[in-house]
Amino acid sequence: MLAMADVTIADFLPVFANVGAQVAFLVPTPTGHEKSIMDATAPVRNLLFEAGVHDYSTQKQGPENKVKIPSFFVYPDHVAETEASLYRPLTKQGDPRIWFSNLKKYCAPCNLLALVISQKEIYVLNLSNPDVAASLFSGGLAHGILEESVYHENAIADELLAKIQAIHDRGFLPSITPGDPGVGDTLEHALGIERNNSRSPDYKGIELKTTRITRNGARRAVTRSTLFTKVPDIGCTYREIVEKHGKRQIPRGETEERLQLYDTLRFSRPNAYDLILQIDGKNDDLCIMHQDANARRRFVSAWHMDTLKAALAQKHRETFWVKAVSEMHDGREFFRYDRILHTKSPNVSLIAPLIEDDKITVDLAAHFKADGSWRDHGILFKMLPGNLPLLLGEPKEYIL
Repeated sequence: MLAMADVTIADFLPVFANVGAQVAFLVPTPTGHEKSIMDATAPVRNLLFEAGVHDYSTQKQGPENKVKIPSFFVYPDHVAETEASLYRPLTKQGDPRIWFSNLKKYCAPCNLLALVISQKEIYVLNLSNPDVAASLFSGGLAHGILEESVYHENAIADELLAKIQAIHDRGFLPSITPGDPGVGDTLEHALGIERNNSRSPDYKGIELKTTRITRNGARRAVTRSTLFTKVPDIGCTYREIVEKHGKRQIPRGETEERLQLYDTLRFSRPNAYDLILQIDGKNDDLCIMHQDANARRRFVSAWHMDTLKAALAQKHRETFWVKAVSEMHDGREFFRYDRILHTKSPNVSLIAPLIEDDKITVDLAAHFKADGSWRDHGILFKMLPGNLPLLLGEPKEYIL
């Protein structure tokens, strides 16, 4: 759709990048402009979801489930109030749609529209309008709209930073959960965040990833950080992968054998289960392949690369990587949160090359219990902390 735009999108990207504004682009087609309808593309859906404005995945179909969001058209010297209609029609599998009241008066077919969000309201910039574009480049009203949206984003980060600083100042806190999850659960509990299984960011759009710097006074070995979890889009399901390629083994510390698959998948070489990652450039997929003794490969499962990009963009649009010092007292673990690395706006286009360089790896962690019941810990996309800047950019560091 963006290829239809009557101006070059690349001319505007440096402005949005320099300001740090989150943006999505739309181009009304001639047909869509005439019928007052536009597809809510994946970048638009992600922008709305990450800003806490709307989640199309939970929206039911039909006009009675339409959602309206306060919005504004941006002109060179003023903004005009409008309203966004977000809906899923009863036809065509309910493909997400978006439209703005009076959009036909604001733009022509094939104009390039930029959407930014400030305080849960959508601002629409017609970049094909030379006067709006000039306002953007010259620091005028359009540029000010971008700066305001970033200001409100930064205010949330400052709020979270102040809260974690106050938690640090309280000293060591007793873990509320035994074992590895305790370091994250204890921080979220101190922040007033209820534990849940949502894939959404933890604090008003900011993801929290918490790890130990030390354990009982000894520096902890560096381990890979989980970027996100995602099951394959096509091919074998997670259960089928374990059924077909797992092994019957006795876990350490136990006595009963079980069918399991706990190992890391890499691009460079097969793992102990003869599974290896492969990039399908033609279809833009990341594949799990089974490689036999003669180096022949057979397809197992795959993710669409767009799926992985969307997962990363949703999970790590903005992240606080919190580091904790751990101590044991009378058999109970205590944490003090000492350091934060703050990252924003991951470069999703680098996922594939980082997989090919073994910088991003994939962990399978699942088994069937002796009674046949299924247990999995997700399919985990991971990176070493030292490599995170390759994907997430250089972080801001806060020493508390």
